[in-house]
Amino acid sequence: MLSLLATTLLALLPQTQNEIVLVDGTTLQVDKIMTETFKEVTYKRGGSEGRRPSEEVLEVRHAIGKSVLEDYAYAIEVMQSGQFGNAISAFREVLKDEKLLERSGYEWVRQHSLFREIRCMNSLADFAGVSATVDQLLSEVPDTFFYAPALMMKAQTKMDSGDKSGAEKVFKRLQEEVVSKGLPQRWNREAELGLMLLNSKLKGAELERALQGLAERNAEQFPTVAARARVEVGNAMVANKDYTGARLFFKSIIEAGQGGDSVMAGAISGKGDCSYRQALSMDALADQKPYLEEAILDFLTVASVYREEVRLVPRAMYFAADALTRVGDSSGARAVALRIKQLFPDSSWKSRLFTELHLQG
Repeated sequence: MLSLLATTLLALLPQTQNEIVLVDGTTLQVDKIMTETFKEVTYKRGGSEGRRPSEEVLEVRHAIGKSVLEDYAYAIEVMQSGQFGNAISAFREVLKDEKLLERSGYEWVRQHSLFREIRCMNSLADFAGVSATVDQLLSEVPDTFFYAPALMMKAQTKMDSGDKSGAEKVFKRLQEEVVSKGLPQRWNREAELGLMLLNSKLKGAELERALQGLAERNAEQFPTVAARARVEVGNAMVANKDYTGARLFFKSIIEAGQGGDSVMAGAISGKGDCSYRQALSMDALADQKPYLEEAILDFLTVASVYREEVRLVPRAMYFAADALTRVGDSSGARAVALRIKQLFPDSSWKSRLFTELHLQG
């Protein structure tokens, strides 16, 4: 818990250096980030210039300590505090400052502000807003570094809202633009994974084998794709009731620490599922309790540390509250229920939880 708290506190500190985070976990500290497009990121370090293909870059972090970026830094602070609605308004104020956006060396602010808006909307489950703002980003910054990640988020929100046909169209568009625009091949593999999960003909052991095969094909060249696929392998193992195997599988993903927040949140949530379901397979509460307590910790970690993973957070809060009820902590369960009502009032998980706890929604 202390390490999680430290991570959260560090995330709230202002970014004081320019950094390029690679998919293998390496962080490059650079003097200046020159350009960031869907093809490459260029930078200066010392007296030399460097470049990295965008498929090798997980994240680009700009130093935001200068006074000219005060409003942008404030918007990030608000976003990191979890006030996503206020953060959206703050980023929109930044985007009104055309003098800043056109100033040499600060062109990056437009695409970063728009993409952060998208992330905030996703955290609020504003699926229509995500879709519209993705379109705005791709129109205003057609070579944006976030081109493929934005399309991936649009596809995911369509999946989350139940629009499987719409999600399939976005994934197929992404595959087509890998060819037509020269997007990195990594995104073709990401789209392949998305389409595989949408394929209703793949189920059970067959789905698990297909996902494992995709993970193995991408392990060396596209480790982030492989990491996401491994999370889905673990989920398939849970669906097949292999809780012990899935638990070890998820732990290995967490220990590897690759793939970013989405992978980590998915693996922690999956491990929570294993503990929760193992508990329910036992008869005595004394036997169930250690597993339920571990599940509570995992689910609350997802809900508190990975708040942008909106497809997982309300679900995690539901199962945390359910597990708290089972161990006799009714006040803890009510506290989680009130929080899910505040953050996700229209979520089916909120409605289900309020019904089961006999609360007025």
